Amino acid sequence: MAAFDSAMTSVIAQGYPGGSLAVVRDDRLVYAKGYGWADKYVAATPVTRYRQASISKAVTGSLLAKVVADGALNLDVEVLPYLGVVPADARANLITVRMLRDHTSGLGGDYFFESRAAATYYGVASPPSVDTMVRWTARYLLAADPGTTYRYNNTNYALLSRVIERATGRAWIDLVSERASPLGVKTWRLGQSLAAPSDEARYLEAEPWRYTQSVFDSTPGTVEWPYGGYNVESFNGAVSLVSTVIDMARYDQGIARGTIRAPEANPIPTQSGWYYTYIYNGSMPGHYSFLMRIWNGSNLTVLAGTFNHRDAGAIDQTINQRILDAYNATTVWPAVDLFGSY
Repeated sequence: MAAFDSAMTSVIAQGYPGGSLAVVRDDRLVYAKGYGWADKYVAATPVTRYRQASISKAVTGSLLAKVVADGALNLDVEVLPYLGVVPADARANLITVRMLRDHTSGLGGDYFFESRAAATYYGVASPPSVDTMVRWTARYLLAADPGTTYRYNNTNYALLSRVIERATGRAWIDLVSERASPLGVKTWRLGQSLAAPSDEARYLEAEPWRYTQSVFDSTPGTVEWPYGGYNVESFNGAVSLVSTVIDMARYDQGIARGTIRAPEANPIPTQSGWYYTYIYNGSMPGHYSFLMRIWNGSNLTVLAGTFNHRDAGAIDQTINQRILDAYNATTVWPAVDLFGSY
């Protein structure tokens, strides 16, 4: 697996502290390795946990498909009335669950980053509750009519997570963990804004944006972005999942094999004669993640990786291609299955 080693170490050589990679080939875990450092004096390993950033959205999409199939929620439910919120822009009453899923809600910004402003406006402690952030979001005028324009943002999936919780009466993290458990997933948990768990990587944001003002009254002043610059927990299914790369590979393998529902409305089948490459990426302060599923008509390959740094620019934009080049350069795959070790 020299090509994959080269791809990962090339990113480390450019200044990223550490990362981890898992490679699954035809349902077998054939490679799992850590690179560099998870924290000072602590090496990254295959079982280091990392925040998964926007790959959380794919997991939420899978959960939504299941909740809808079970009849607990309808894609055409109008979100803000369902949550009991009256928006400033009457058009926002027409935003549906489907539009949140498809990023066509018309919402124009990442409003869940604005915990401090919302807390000041409502006269409550910062960060406010998720429901308060929903009300804060509803104060904004839409950037487009609902259902007309694709505009990717985290607010869509933060709201979608809250709708799912309201429909099921359960927390998002409990739902996705339970859903993935039959796949052997055991490491999923919700990110912790103010904690640096010993089994989780230490996140280092790109230097120009490393520090910001805390949104937590309990930890005021200047903080590192990943540790109090935003309320990780409130974002829920938008960016908040924590996992090992091995368990992210387990999840994506389950999608490919139909064990759990795909996040896409019309996924390409994993069957003989069909070809596809699905790539999910995540980038938030201090971490960058990728999850790739490649079906070449006869072989399934899943690649899951995360770094505990990002440059939010030139280096990040090369990572996917480096990993794809490594895949294309690999012609002999190990005849092992390491899943039993994890």
